[in-house]
Amino acid sequence: MNLIRAIKVILAILAATLLLRAQTEATPITGSIEFAGSTTASGPSGGAPVTMHFIDPWQTVAGSGSYAGIPAETATMFNDLSFIGDGIAATLLGPDMPIWTFTIGATTYSFDLAALTNGHVGAGMMDFSGTGIAHITGFDDIPASFALQGAGTNFDFILSSSTTATSTPEGGTTLAMLGLALLVIGVVRRTVKVHSHSALQSACLRTG
Repeated sequence: MNLIRAIKVILAILAATLLLRAQTEATPITGSIEFAGSTTASGPSGGAPVTMHFIDPWQTVAGSGSYAGIPAETATMFNDLSFIGDGIAATLLGPDMPIWTFTIGATTYSFDLAALTNGHVGAGMMDFSGTGIAHITGFDDIPASFALQGAGTNFDFILSSSTTATSTPEGGTTLAMLGLALLVIGVVRRTVKVHSHSALQSACLRTG
C-alpha cells in the first residue's frame, strides 16, 4: 500500500506540473504578413557595401495566423538595410532591430533581421531573404524568415516584402511528461495486479 500511495503522489505532482506549464506558456506567433512600398539602393551588390533605403511609410497588404486581423494599408516603418557581398555570400553589416515595426492600439508588431541567406541588387531588380525574430506584444518571440523582392529602374524599386513567422511551439517536454505519467499508471496497474495475485496465493496456502 505504501508503494501505491507513493505512485499516487508522483501522479499528482506530474498533473500539477503540467497544469502550471499550460498556465505559464504564452501564445506562439504563427502565420505571415506582407507589405508593399518602395525603396532605393545605393548601387549594385558584389562590390562596395550597399544600403537599401526604404521610403516610409510602407503599408500592410495581407496577413494570416497571428497577423490575420491587421487592417490592410496599416502604416509600417522600415529601417535601412546595409550589406556587403552578393548572392549567398551577402552579409548584413549589422542586425536590423527592427527591420520593420508598426503599432495598433496597445499591440506592437516588429521583426528583427539578424542575418541574410541571400542578397542581390541590380539596376532593375533586387531579391533578398533572411532570418530573424518576430515580435508581437503578448506573444512568445519566435524565429521567422524574411523575404524582399522587386523591380524598377536605376536602383529605384517598387516592390513587396513578406515576413513569415515559422512557429515551432515547444512541446517535447510536455509530451515526455505525459509519457512518464502513462508509464507510472502502467506500473501502478502491474503492481496492484501482482499484489492481488500474491494475496490470493497466500490466502489459498493458509486455507489449504
